[in-house]
Amino acid sequence: MGYPIDDAAEAAIAARGWDRSAGDPAAGTARHIQAIRHSGDRTAQMNRVTAPTLVINGDRDLLISPSGGAATVRAIRSAQHVVIPGMGHHLPEALVGPITAYISQHANRVGEGGNHVRIS
Repeated sequence: MGYPIDDAAEAAIAARGWDRSAGDPAAGTARHIQAIRHSGDRTAQMNRVTAPTLVINGDRDLLISPSGGAATVRAIRSAQHVVIPGMGHHLPEALVGPITAYISQHANRVGEGGNHVRIS
């Protein structure tokens, strides 16, 4: 199963990104790539994460391999990993509901366990 890219939806996202970047989307991409390059291996820092964590990957993601999600889950104790068959790096409309359900289930488990996460 795969999720074909919706050209109209992707064009709308690209247009919003273009507007947000004042016509220079390469600048944002360059900053993002620089941040990735300069961050180095963050495994030691992830080992200190105690917040309940949900990692969601697509098994067809060409930018972030599912092995990267698996490594994150190994580094964060008690993290939950969901790999979605057929999903790439984009979020297709067909998966908004299922991904929302994964997040909701995760939040409910966290709440039932008495764990509280503060977002600031």
